[in-house]
Amino acid sequence: MTLSGVHVPLITPFAEDGEIAFDALEDLARSVLDDGASGLVALGTTAEVATLTEEERRAVIEVCGRVCRERGATLRAARPRP
Repeated sequence: MTLSGVHVPLITPFAEDGEIAFDALEDLARSVLDDGASGLVALGTTAEVATLTEEERRAVIEVCGRVCRERGATLRAARPRP
């Protein structure tokens, strides 16, 4: 795969109760792509990849992937280190 353009690492937003704010994540992903990014990097900031459960990581990637597919953008995802 050849990457080009800007790929923005997204924060994972959280609600006041500590749960992932999936609506806010989806809005953020759309906004970043609408502003001209070529792709997204899910779980790529603030070390959240190491603190989320596997299920939460999958859910974040699923939301970002859906938005990228809708917009024809590239998705990359960080992986937790062992």
